[in-house]
Amino acid sequence: MRELKFKPGDVIINEGAYGSEAYILKAGSVEVSKMTDHKKVILAILQPQEIFGELGLIDDKPRSATVIARTAVTVDEITREDFSALLDDKMPFVIPIMRSFFEHLRQANQLVLQMEAQITEASKTAPQPNAPTEIKLEGLTPIASQSLKNRTLILRKFPFKIGRESGQRREDVFIDNDLSLTDKIPYNVSRNHMSINFYNGQYYILDRGSSLGTIVNKIPIGGRLSNFKAELHKGENTVILGTSNSQFQFKITIE
Repeated sequence: MRELKFKPGDVIINEGAYGSEAYILKAGSVEVSKMTDHKKVILAILQPQEIFGELGLIDDKPRSATVIARTAVTVDEITREDFSALLDDKMPFVIPIMRSFFEHLRQANQLVLQMEAQITEASKTAPQPNAPTEIKLEGLTPIASQSLKNRTLILRKFPFKIGRESGQRREDVFIDNDLSLTDKIPYNVSRNHMSINFYNGQYYILDRGSSLGTIVNKIPIGGRLSNFKAELHKGENTVILGTSNSQFQFKITIE
């Protein structure tokens, strides 16, 4: 593993190119984008401690997105050889499983992109700027406020993932959240519950397969419903994780 530095505007990964490295972002911010219908679509803005390019460690397919440095960036580069050394004697069992997992992940990503393209095509509204802005996240109940340490969070990273704290002493590799909520049985919050996303100028909530769903501006999504997405509008939005009686109620403000 080696440390690399990039200047603002430098291309770290190019969509369609081949590569077998992954990167751990140590400092700075990067933009992940993809060309859809000859238009650049921003998929995510990543901050330190996040990983990108991980699919290259397992398969030999072209890169699925472009990653560009938004600021001065420092990363740790992980080669396929580095990764193989970490797995060591477990490789014969782990690699086929991971290849299958990554293939399903690619298919899921492509499906989401197709759905987003259909939504964008159906929309009659004028195109909005492609660059995410800051939005505010606040608690509407005492428990929700405590989970934010009684302060307003300014979100600059998208997607911003929210879910339940695992409660395990060791790190749970199946949980990936930017905000972990402490919930008690019977749970309202799932381990990977929802995310705040930005796509093609529009903010929206995506339910990540939660058990009880998410309520966005009084509209339920996820859970047993087939609809898993709800758009956010300018001004104040309400989001409830779980049922309408859940104490995990938040306000999202887009100015």
